[in-house]
Amino acid sequence: MPRFLKVPLIPLLQLCLALTLALAPRAVAQAPAPDVSRAHAAQAIDLLMDRGDRPGALVEALKGLPAAPTEADLESYPEAWSALWRAYASRSITYDGPEGLFTTGYLSPDGRRVLVGQQIAGTTDPNARVTMRLIDQASSTVLAEYVSTQPIGEPWLSMGAAGFSPNGRVGAVALQDGQTILIDAESGAELGRLAGNAIQILFAPDGAHVILQSMDGSSVQSVAELTKVLDFPDPFVTSFAWASDGTVLAANVSRDAKSAEIVAYGLDGTMRPILAGVERMNATLKASLTEPVFAVSQDLSTVLFSLDGARLAEFPFDSGMLSFLRNGSVVGFAAGESERMSDIEVKVFAFDGTPLETEPRDFVDFNQAIYASSGAPAGFIVTQRHAHPLVESVPTGLALHEAAVALVGGSAVAMPASAAAPALSVDAAVEASEGFAREAERLLLTGDRQGAIRAALKGLPEAATEADFERFAAAHVLLYRSVAARVLRLPFDEPSFPRTHHTSAIVAPDGAVMATTSEHGAQLYAMPDGALIADLRKPDGAKLMTWNDPLFTSTGDRVVIAEMDGPGLHVFDGRSGARLGSVTIPVPDLERLLRGYAGVVWPTGIAHDDSAVLVDTPKGHFRVGLSDFSVTPLPLPERAQFQLYWLPDGNFLALRSLSRREDEETALEVHLYDGQALTRAFSILRDPDGVEALGGAGINRQGNALFVGGDRNVIFDATGARRVSFFDSEGEHAFLRDGTAIGYPDPRGTLGDSLKVLSILSGETLPSELADYPVFDQALFDMEGNRRTGKAPPLGGALYRGADVPTGAALADLAMAGLDEAARAEVVAERILRD
Repeated sequence: MPRFLKVPLIPLLQLCLALTLALAPRAVAQAPAPDVSRAHAAQAIDLLMDRGDRPGALVEALKGLPAAPTEADLESYPEAWSALWRAYASRSITYDGPEGLFTTGYLSPDGRRVLVGQQIAGTTDPNARVTMRLIDQASSTVLAEYVSTQPIGEPWLSMGAAGFSPNGRVGAVALQDGQTILIDAESGAELGRLAGNAIQILFAPDGAHVILQSMDGSSVQSVAELTKVLDFPDPFVTSFAWASDGTVLAANVSRDAKSAEIVAYGLDGTMRPILAGVERMNATLKASLTEPVFAVSQDLSTVLFSLDGARLAEFPFDSGMLSFLRNGSVVGFAAGESERMSDIEVKVFAFDGTPLETEPRDFVDFNQAIYASSGAPAGFIVTQRHAHPLVESVPTGLALHEAAVALVGGSAVAMPASAAAPALSVDAAVEASEGFAREAERLLLTGDRQGAIRAALKGLPEAATEADFERFAAAHVLLYRSVAARVLRLPFDEPSFPRTHHTSAIVAPDGAVMATTSEHGAQLYAMPDGALIADLRKPDGAKLMTWNDPLFTSTGDRVVIAEMDGPGLHVFDGRSGARLGSVTIPVPDLERLLRGYAGVVWPTGIAHDDSAVLVDTPKGHFRVGLSDFSVTPLPLPERAQFQLYWLPDGNFLALRSLSRREDEETALEVHLYDGQALTRAFSILRDPDGVEALGGAGINRQGNALFVGGDRNVIFDATGARRVSFFDSEGEHAFLRDGTAIGYPDPRGTLGDSLKVLSILSGETLPSELADYPVFDQALFDMEGNRRTGKAPPLGGALYRGADVPTGAALADLAMAGLDEAARAEVVAERILRD
């Protein structure tokens, strides 16, 4: 059986440490200073979460503690003890499966086994089969492999689902072929099969029954008898959870999807109503396996109830990040606005809503991940809220220190750093500065630009010099980002489900205004202060609702918005918001198309000379003049779907995606199009030479780089040569540096270097520059700081890139000048000192 996992590095690390200990000169151990201890703890979490290096994390955490700690030291070094516990409790794995595929692992309650699966695409290989593998976590050995009996077929995306019983003895694997396999978690041997697919598998608290939740009907089945006990064929029964009393909680969603009722089903089929008319429920239901409480997701909040329906508390976090911690006795949420996994925070609450102090054990449900061999995060491991046995197996206090030292191979880590390597140097002023920079990042990523500016300024000394900006680089970066940011907080209703409109925030290329669309309609706001300039309305004064992003001309003097309920396209003055004109796109069979599509008019780009806007419809493409409002059809071959993109010379790049039935080898045809005739430019082959599947595309402003997204993202040059390939962007990327680079937030980045930038010319990874950030800091938030807009800027459009924002001393002066007197006094009073 092939192996896809790397052997852990612990044995090799033990040997290296043993040799180091034998050869290194002895020295008297000293307790680390508090700031040095904190620095080692932070480095340990970086290694653990951002790079998947558990042995390295253990060593770093141990360096943050005395070589022979005492009971008194347990209180003296809280960060290092926490990092040590988290590293010891980590059950992350390195998985060398195909890169770029969404990967999920399911951890057994004792942390000894992981069931791993990857998403597959029929457009890549219609003969591919859903596969799950049982992994021994300690040795990374593949114990068993389970393969679907059916190929996926071309149109579909799919992946397996899995789960473990609370006692960890039984696993279950669903391969989307109409059956679910029960396995012995120790050996991987098959125990039996249940009838039914599953996208979620939930074992009862006693392990005797299992819920198979599926889009085509759900069921409760007996593990011992392999038979159905309860059947839920209705697709409007959307979410399930086991209650602590052994009943099945279910959310029965109304036919209009606006409310739900929560009921409890006994295994004998009896039904007990708990809650009726739960509005705006987002189909998420979770319950404690040990306590009589459950949680439902309402919009962006989570509400906790007792099993008799009494409302206990409401939390300002989405229940998708909820876990019942401490053996089900408290509520915990993964929180934090940073892109970096190492910055994850866990907020813990009692059932009455009282905040509790976070303990190291509270991280265990959020502490597990899957990493590629390069160390890049490749997926997550879920515990399914059964991690109490793992938590109980991790020692605490001095026993934890002893166990960690034994695990990494001896007392070498307890030696002073000078005996083997240079001591970790801690600059107290830099540490304080980075604390302010981290706060600035948090505020910026929740839409509080002014708060972010204040925090970043506090991370810089008064009259900062060039040397100061280098020394306090993170604060400088965050100050630049905050000043250049174009973010806005607005009062929004809770998100609707299903969606009834598109929420967007597009900034004019000069950064002076932002056009927004939301449930309020379309508006124009001054930037960066956020003052409302105008409501953008239809000719009859009606609110303008849309499914599309607004489009600005390159000068920002015009903005174009399509209506969602008709064929109208509306053009407004980009400074005042005055309506300049409207056109009707000739879309045939309008009423039928409106019933089947999210709008029928989709503006996709503006010509580089600002003369016209390109419009796509279900029945063809059109060029709409922005001066005379003329509407010109763009003829293309019938029964062929093309995506068009403006080129700098006023012509178009035309992409046609081909199915395997049409062409086994070619994934995309790329043409030049002058509005009348197509000229073949090149073709893009399927993997391994081209792309796996088309999930989206775009070209840079210069017209010489083509982005193709799918299971993996690939950049091609104007000749069709493949230049860059990447898969870790999570859908947010932008062309940078005059189209010569592509960038995206880096989950392994640092506070002062949080973007990954790839050269399209050489394929190399480049250090981020200040000017790379502004396109990623343009967004709309609600008043609580929840982001309401997508994160991907238009790839080929004219974007605001912060060209008017200075750096260094001029930046600091500009930022201070923009604060009111009270804010300036606050900065002066709290900012760092150089020494």
